[in-house]
Amino acid sequence: MRIIVGALWLVLFLILFAFAVNNTAPANLHFFAGMSWSAPLIALLLAFFVAGFACGFIALMPTWVRLRVELRRLRRRAPLKADDGPAAGSARVPTSEESADKIQSIARGARTTT
Repeated sequence: MRIIVGALWLVLFLILFAFAVNNTAPANLHFFAGMSWSAPLIALLLAFFVAGFACGFIALMPTWVRLRVELRRLRRRAPLKADDGPAAGSARVPTSEESADKIQSIARGARTTT
């Protein structure tokens, strides 16, 4: 399976590399006030791809940080003792495996929601 996936990645790379080699003609990017920038088309495409990736990463950062903080807080609370909580005498203490399962299910749900 790894060989097939590796071969598919190699084919994809070769197709994109051939695309880049075939699009080296200069392209003009016109800005406001009559300014323009002339560069190879593939350089412009790469620049806009990197800019889009950076904008998406920056937009995702607050959610990612919030989820990391929540996960850290849940992991700290996971090893409950019998004397924690208001009804400590009647409450059953979850095992570390149950606590880990609960944390994983919350983290899994946090990854799938937007």
